[in-house]
Amino acid sequence: MQLIKGSFSFRANKERGFRGEIWQRGFSGVRIVDEQRFGEHRTYINSNPVKACLVNSAEEYPYGSAYLKKKKRARAKARELGVAWRHD
Repeated sequence: MQLIKGSFSFRANKERGFRGEIWQRGFSGVRIVDEQRFGEHRTYINSNPVKACLVNSAEEYPYGSAYLKKKKRARAKARELGVAWRHD
């Protein structure tokens, strides 16, 4: 993450003459060591749009994995039933 952030900041400064902060402070990396921790972090990330009152459930937020998982289940069910899938 540091390499990506540092490279982007360098190029923004050099090529675009941007001066100022690009990245918010406070990023911390967390190593996922097992499936349980992965699940905990996925739940935390999926709940952020709900906590921010952007949606009522994580499945409603179109930029998250819970939304994509719901769409995937709906497509699979439609195929199983032989129904044409309608993409929103």
